[in-house]
Amino acid sequence: MGFTGFPDEAFEFFAAVAEDTSWETVQARRELHERSVHAPMKVLTSELEAEFGPAKVYSLHRSPDLWTTQYAYVSAVDTIALGVSLSLDGLAVEGGWFRSSTDQVERFRRAVANASGARLADVVETLTGYDLLGVALRSAPRGYPADHPRAELLRHRSLVAVRELGRGEWVHTAEATDRVRAEWRRLRPLTDWFAEHVGPRDVRGL
Repeated sequence: MGFTGFPDEAFEFFAAVAEDTSWETVQARRELHERSVHAPMKVLTSELEAEFGPAKVYSLHRSPDLWTTQYAYVSAVDTIALGVSLSLDGLAVEGGWFRSSTDQVERFRRAVANASGARLADVVETLTGYDLLGVALRSAPRGYPADHPRAELLRHRSLVAVRELGRGEWVHTAEATDRVRAEWRRLRPLTDWFAEHVGPRDVRGL
């Protein structure tokens, strides 16, 4: 059976957890979470798998971050991924370079500083309606001119584009899948750029 939307009970779970943040509250509603939040998210992401790849859909455990938000990610390379999440506020999408190592940052800066950085700037320019987040320095890093045309990008040690889609009636219908698909298509040039120019972490240096 295909994705038919998130039920009202999904938001009942999030409301209950927001009101009482104890582990006991979460445990008492674990079955509700599985049925109304986790399972529908798995179905939604499975419908996108043919185009974007398999998703990791996070399960409940003792991390409070996972009590109030259901996350799912499709990894392009290592910590470069597309994401979708559900919370009391509704659906949100995100994509980019989430966590970095020293070798990734060095490759990122070299790529941004040369001609390939112009392509990243163009991609970022297309992401109207998105908030650009991530770890960033206060100014251009040492060795790069402060007046570099892409100095703002050079400051970053990670970069993620995030957009809140909200909680309209469409969240309760199959339209939610179409909305996530459309936004992931917008985000994919960003993750593709990171996959090509930043790549995976050198685990030997971790």
